[in-house]
Amino acid sequence: MVSRRHAELTVTDDTVTVHDLGSVNGIYVNSERVRETRRLQEGDRLQVGQREFTLKSVVRDSVPSAPDRLTAETLHGAALPTPAPSNEDTTHIGDVFQVLGSVADKVLALERGDEAERILSGVLQNVLKEVREGRPVDLGTAEQAATYAVRIAGATGRASWLDYTVELYATLGRVMPAPIVDKLYDVVRRARGMNVTALRAYVGALQANAASLRPADRFVLQRLEGLERVVLS
Repeated sequence: MVSRRHAELTVTDDTVTVHDLGSVNGIYVNSERVRETRRLQEGDRLQVGQREFTLKSVVRDSVPSAPDRLTAETLHGAALPTPAPSNEDTTHIGDVFQVLGSVADKVLALERGDEAERILSGVLQNVLKEVREGRPVDLGTAEQAATYAVRIAGATGRASWLDYTVELYATLGRVMPAPIVDKLYDVVRRARGMNVTALRAYVGALQANAASLRPADRFVLQRLEGLERVVLS
């Protein structure tokens, strides 16, 4: 989950700043994703991949005239080349959910939907990007992404995350799992403004292949047909 060139810490005599070097999975300060550069304070918690660091300050006799600049390669004692960041530098996206999801679960339990959205937005968009580009995505990972998207929609009232779920499964060409459809029914009245046109197109594509669906999937299709009526009510 850590890109080869992930982030940079710049330390001066009285400041410490962290800068995201275009990492795929991001850096987090106190559970909030840092998009570019952030000045750190004593006690701040910095999360990179599965590791969390806490900033502590110490007094030293002399300070270098230029900021300390140490790469991960330097710390490991190896003189490695520094390639550009790549998706291939990260582990399976399901592992990202395992780490960030546990953080998001905590803030969602505290009804801090905006914070959960900041934590998971990047990885959720990465899942959709993989699907759009035709790359294989584990169905369990897709279900995790959709589940979190609907939970975020319910916590923030943003229907765009419901649209995300529809687009994800429409692009996969698969029927949504029944538990996700049930969650959509729970949330759709709180997150007003769901894209009915996109939902209708998805339902229409499923209806066109209804003869090949399993009985359980046909039942889910009926539920999705009813969801359109709920959205319009």
